Amino acid sequence: MIENMRKYTVLMAVVFVLLGAGFLFTMNNGTSSRGGGSGPTVLEVYDRVLDQQEYRRMGDATLQLASDAGLHNYVNFLMVPDIRQLQQAMQLMRYGYPNYYVTMGRNLTTQDFNRFVANRIILQRAMDEMGIYASEEEITETLKTSQRFAPGGKYDAGAYSTFVEKRLGKLGMTEKYLREIVRESLCLNQLINIVGGGLIPPRSGVRDQLEAQAQTVTLARIVFNRDDFVEKENPTEEEIKAYWEAHQDAYQTEEKRRIHYLLLDIPEEEKKEDNKSADAATPASTDPAVAAKDAAEKAKKEADAKAVKEEARLKASRALRREIDEIAQEIDDNFNDKKPLDLAAILTKRNHSLVETKLFDSHNLPKELADLTLRGNVNRGRTLSQLIFSTRQSTDPYDLISDPLPVGDDGWLIFTLEETITPVLLDYATARNKARAQLIAENADRKVKVATKEARDAIVAIMESGKTFDEAAKEKSLVPVQIGPFSATGTAPKDEPSYQVLHRTASGLNPGDVSEPIDENDRSLFIYVDQRELEDTEENKNRIDNTLKATKSDLMMLTFLNWINHQYQNAGVKGAATEEE
Repeated sequence: MIENMRKYTVLMAVVFVLLGAGFLFTMNNGTSSRGGGSGPTVLEVYDRVLDQQEYRRMGDATLQLASDAGLHNYVNFLMVPDIRQLQQAMQLMRYGYPNYYVTMGRNLTTQDFNRFVANRIILQRAMDEMGIYASEEEITETLKTSQRFAPGGKYDAGAYSTFVEKRLGKLGMTEKYLREIVRESLCLNQLINIVGGGLIPPRSGVRDQLEAQAQTVTLARIVFNRDDFVEKENPTEEEIKAYWEAHQDAYQTEEKRRIHYLLLDIPEEEKKEDNKSADAATPASTDPAVAAKDAAEKAKKEADAKAVKEEARLKASRALRREIDEIAQEIDDNFNDKKPLDLAAILTKRNHSLVETKLFDSHNLPKELADLTLRGNVNRGRTLSQLIFSTRQSTDPYDLISDPLPVGDDGWLIFTLEETITPVLLDYATARNKARAQLIAENADRKVKVATKEARDAIVAIMESGKTFDEAAKEKSLVPVQIGPFSATGTAPKDEPSYQVLHRTASGLNPGDVSEPIDENDRSLFIYVDQRELEDTEENKNRIDNTLKATKSDLMMLTFLNWINHQYQNAGVKGAATEEE
């Protein structure tokens, strides 16, 4: 039994020390930039002066090339401003948005591009001073094994040649420059290991934190349900009207919007499984050996057919991604060239057309959009409705068009905001029922919290006189419910949806302690910790090892960011949007 365990903060202390030493940046309100045309004409780093042409080549053009070539770590580590956004950007590589540059799109500022260009120069300087090098063979091998040129694990020489001949030319780049970027990417990986590879998180801190999570707890809870207080509420007409008058802005008509959109997806008939069997009419053999052979052959045919269908789906999915990328690139090119946005014309050239919707509110999207879900980690917890209704009004058409949005399993959506109907205030008669319901809810929320706090304090006072928790609860006519033993990651205890919250709360208490009130949406409660125990299992030991590896990776990222940000401060970076960094 564990008597005096508390939440441990050793690892957090390490992180805070590193943060304090690292001069991490904060974002300023720099002018939004999609590329070279709107960035600064000159940037100076270590007394190296870049004119507009070189600035764009080292910045936006390199970012486009690196993104197209799949060098996403290279982009993220040299462009992302802080550890939180770097961790998020690294997770995105498994989903629709490959790196920070692509994800942020038109939200990038001049400061972002300055940071990337300056950090490239810092990297090149470190390569020279530290003797970090990548051979031509390593560069070639990296290209041949990259996801961009070997998507199925097999190098596609044709795809590489097409990329070199067409894409590089469009960016004003050469194959030599591509190889130099790959060299920098390989050297960057070495530099990250040099700067942060020697850090090892304290095993004791990791162990203590995991023990707090892995232990089993036995507790008793006393719950006050919010609905019990709702039923007792019956506000007067005067109270309802007074509440409405104080909160009129909360009672408005629904905002409505109208959009035009393009949805690219694999046709439904290509997604459906073909359950027909060519051997359906063939009678089964009575010979067991023959029947087994036939069954095996049938299973192989079905597996082969399924594999062919899946390969066709993947091919179609990649084609959709290329198509949407090319559309987005043409939009970006028009933006950089300061051309008026004519999305319909761009799509017509590619045999697509925009769909026009009627006005709709955030709860009632058009039927064809209502069931679409956003995929990708960056969109986790977000809905298409939220993205549409969070688009800001603007006189610039480029601000009204979305980035390509990954939807469904393989689809992509681009929309433009065409019209917005602003909400208007509701009068009292129309808003009364909603105001009454909200007033009742707020009163119930307040009273359930007060009742829980008063009951908790009363029980603690009785226990201080020498009585047990159960005796104190009985004296106050309360009935504790016993829960456990249970762990945070094991089987959930019956009838306790918030068991992880209760476990986390109990982990910071000693047996015999009573928690502070825990307020949830539908209830308030407090717990009494009866027992806390930890099993010494092989699984728990392995969890420590795995967490140490993950923590070491995080420390490496944090340490490298601190290092390169410190180099940035000492590099004498001068140019637009750098003075406030």
